Amino acid sequence: MNKLYWIVCEESDTTLFEGRHQGRTRGSALKFLKEQIGRKSLGGLVFTITEIPVPLIREIVAEILAGGSLPTAAASNIVPITSPELGPDVEPHDLPADAAEARVTPSKGSRPAKVKATPASSKVSNPGHGDDLWTQARAFWEECRCIRKTAEKFGLSPESVKTRARREEWRK
Repeated sequence: MNKLYWIVCEESDTTLFEGRHQGRTRGSALKFLKEQIGRKSLGGLVFTITEIPVPLIREIVAEILAGGSLPTAAASNIVPITSPELGPDVEPHDLPADAAEARVTPSKGSRPAKVKATPASSKVSNPGHGDDLWTQARAFWEECRCIRKTAEKFGLSPESVKTRARREEWRK
């Protein structure tokens, strides 16, 4: 099945290529990009190849054609898939958030700032286990004070219970 890829390639401050390619794999999109810019290698270039899910595009188009409830601001940012390239009046930042992948390059020597979270906002959900499960697990742990029993009762690993208890400071 062919996929639709959005490709942007830049060298210094110059955009060498910006457009779409429909192909089976990301590798075919890379090959297409090399052909378009006339190079054998992409070394020294900054590029991004983002897959745009075709079912999502179909859903958006169907919603627009049905006169759906898309806000006019969102509808004005949609680039028609029939044109091969963007017009001169459309900038990459005008595209929907999922149409182009932003690439952030940290400067040398810079480190992300550590933010001390408050106990209420430090709770991080565990994918696959809802907050309700962890609320029940904590209540059970407060009764028995045993990591192993809590893990067995709720079908969790003892390590995940220990990690959650440490992160949320259950002992205090």
